[in-house]
Amino acid sequence: MHLFFIDQYISLDMMAPIMFKLSKKDKVFLCNFNKIQTFKHIQLYKFLVKQKNIKIVNFTIYNFSKNSIYLFFLKFLLLLPSFFLKRGYRYWKYIWENENFISKKKIVNFIKENNIKTISIDEGLVVKKKYFLLNISKELNIPLLMNHGGLHTLKSVKNINMRLKECTFYLSPNRFKIYNYKSSKNILRSGKYIQFGSPRFDVTWLNTLKKIFKTNNNKRNKKVKVALFVRPTSISYPLTLKLLENLKKIKNIEVKLNYKPRDVWPTKCSNINKNEMQSSELIIWSDIVISYASSIILEAICRDKPLIYLNFLQNEKIGDTWFDDLKSIKKGKNIDKTLRILSDFEKNKKNLVVVKKNKKFFLEKFITSSTGKGILNEYYFFYKKLSKIDFKNV
Repeated sequence: MHLFFIDQYISLDMMAPIMFKLSKKDKVFLCNFNKIQTFKHIQLYKFLVKQKNIKIVNFTIYNFSKNSIYLFFLKFLLLLPSFFLKRGYRYWKYIWENENFISKKKIVNFIKENNIKTISIDEGLVVKKKYFLLNISKELNIPLLMNHGGLHTLKSVKNINMRLKECTFYLSPNRFKIYNYKSSKNILRSGKYIQFGSPRFDVTWLNTLKKIFKTNNNKRNKKVKVALFVRPTSISYPLTLKLLENLKKIKNIEVKLNYKPRDVWPTKCSNINKNEMQSSELIIWSDIVISYASSIILEAICRDKPLIYLNFLQNEKIGDTWFDDLKSIKKGKNIDKTLRILSDFEKNKKNLVVVKKNKKFFLEKFITSSTGKGILNEYYFFYKKLSKIDFKNV
């Protein structure tokens, strides 16, 4: 029996393969911590809830408390038009970071009644909610597993020691997170830093996603299908819009956008609601992927898609990424170069696909496994092992 908490689409996307794998033999329970965003309309969510052993649970506070009355007020607000809701970014961010509408008593009772063995979260969960669940896990002697929220593509990272304090085990896709710290050996020896790779990029899950997202590839359409991934919060966003404007002028291409789904807006005006296709769906549909530095690049490589990495869109405040060091990834160093590559796509497309030798190198560095095989099995056996341990006596 395993309990998972999500609060944004990214946390659902990253932990879905683990939930799916565990549900083959064990019961899995899923709770959405976020009361201003829902994922019921998302294909991935619909797929998960159709699984026999995956159940949705709700621990919302329903009484005459201050929190309950406030939640009722929020539900009324969410009925208002998008243009009105869009004006209150600071308000929605405050709600996401500070307000908790979930009952500790309900969670504790549920864990006891259903013999829950593990609690899982994504590292992007806000600090207050992390410690809320960490305190419950300590009180009941149940391990709290923190799954990585991405592939740690940035070289400038936060101190991993803080992450280790917020959980029982930290499940990492690679060692990039600890490269910059002198205490890296101590982190590895602590037994809390577990590295199995990224379940999101296990071969079996990538194939499952292909079945979930049945894209309509019209062979009669001779246009080059371009998947452009966008980060609206970046200071380089105006450059992305300029690139898009120029792409639309090229007659033989069709462009579809995907906005980075991590935001705090209510569902009806959130980035995920703007997306015509989800990230994996769009990559599967496309002839070529164009992206800023993100895990999108790895999925494009895994699926042998032609790829252009827009390294000129880097955020100076964040710094360099590990992709900048990889010579075998084609870089669109500026808008003009990116447009030149696309203008003669048929001639260039073979050179835009990462070759097998380099692909294995990338996968080993970013997701631990050079083939992408067996990652989910590692997670399954780890969860299974934890289920057999009596943490009351540890």
